[in-house]
Amino acid sequence: MTKNLLILFCVIFVFFIITGCRFSSGKDIGKTEENVEKDTFEIKDTFEIKNEAWINEHVDKNFLLGKVKRKDNPLFVQVDKEHTERNIYLIHPVYEAYKKMYEAALSDGVKLVVTSGHRLFWEQVYEWELRWNNPRTDRHFSDDVEKARFVLQYRSMPGTSRHHWGTDIDLNSINESYFETEKGKKVYKWLKENAASYGFVQSYTSKGEKRPFGYEEEKWHWSYKPLARLMLVKYLELVSLNDIQGFKGDAAAQKLPIISEWVCGISPEINEK
Repeated sequence: MTKNLLILFCVIFVFFIITGCRFSSGKDIGKTEENVEKDTFEIKDTFEIKNEAWINEHVDKNFLLGKVKRKDNPLFVQVDKEHTERNIYLIHPVYEAYKKMYEAALSDGVKLVVTSGHRLFWEQVYEWELRWNNPRTDRHFSDDVEKARFVLQYRSMPGTSRHHWGTDIDLNSINESYFETEKGKKVYKWLKENAASYGFVQSYTSKGEKRPFGYEEEKWHWSYKPLARLMLVKYLELVSLNDIQGFKGDAAAQKLPIISEWVCGISPEINEK
């Protein structure tokens, strides 16, 4: 009898230990997961606040319109010759992120080259008027609005370009034909699969239901999302159609939804938190 009671006691004790560990572990795991989720949220929230603080400190209307001075401006850094063959500038946080992406791509056998970065207002005027003066088409335009729509396929009006913000880069080539080559396909495939890990998102994806208006697809144009998304918010807050002037064909800006359809006509991924 005593022996049977002892066995029964041992069984109950072992059951209690196992059950207790299981419920205790479940409780701890749940708590741990909750804390991890909370910590992750706090990290993201802090990161968001830090970026917003950076924007509020450094960015005003003139900055967004490209009307700044780069010389002796601590916000900008010149891109090393290792990463470009041109005289290109970016804002510091963007270039630091790009360098990490560049190294990762290189280790995978993909060579990234920055072909364009920050643009001043007058630099965008040059880009715009180059195409405005020579649209490279035999098409007859009934007025400047129709002509502007044509040029706006691949050119931004000065004061509306994301390149004014120093958050956007063009990579390797601005010719669609390059991305149809074996090398170009490899570069684009790598970017599609990996760029987001470094904060970069394709600005102008193919047009369709998710992006019904704006510029045509540009496989070379990538935005540094953590700052570019907030730049757009600031742009919509500070810039109006009256600020889009000072270049040939600027009167057309008043008759077109430049801000709502072209400035905002970007990949929806950029606006996602």
